[in-house]
Amino acid sequence: MKYGNLTFGQMEAVLNKLGGMDGVALLLADEIVLTRKEVKTTPSPEPEISPIIRVDYSISASYPSWMKERMHPELQRTGTAEYDINKVEQWLHDDQKDGKWMKGDKIYAHLKKTDTLKTCLGLRDLEEIQKKGITFFRKYFKGKVVFGWRDIVRNRSGNLGVPFLYEDGGKVILGWRWTGLVWSGYYPALRLAS
Repeated sequence: MKYGNLTFGQMEAVLNKLGGMDGVALLLADEIVLTRKEVKTTPSPEPEISPIIRVDYSISASYPSWMKERMHPELQRTGTAEYDINKVEQWLHDDQKDGKWMKGDKIYAHLKKTDTLKTCLGLRDLEEIQKKGITFFRKYFKGKVVFGWRDIVRNRSGNLGVPFLYEDGGKVILGWRWTGLVWSGYYPALRLAS
């Protein structure tokens, strides 16, 4: 038999769908045309993205191999273990606003002078945000490059680097930016709102 896997029950079901032997006769006489039924599917809703960030500060952050020292080791294991990303401020220095550019050194000096460096997110926070993925990043940061100033480090040449997250190729990437470079309004510091 050409269709060896066909069962008697399946043959009977086909005959019933065609209307019995009269339907088979009409089909064979080309008086009935079979068409494939289009099945309409409704797209499944986007999964809900939780805005909650959980950070275990007892886990060491992944510092780069070029790092010589942490500038504020006293802040390394501090922070809020759980927070809502909606309550995280995307803070800009006044000189970053309205299309202006400024050096990162000036931002760092301001954060130290105003004692607000401790309110900034750090590398462990950025690592956990990165794990949330690209959909989360796009939803909450909308094309910005976001910085974790609490974990500023010095390299062997004496340059200061700040960790940041950005989107590239559909992924969230962790990078480091030197404070001697300029920052724009698209480069906010992430800070826990007081």
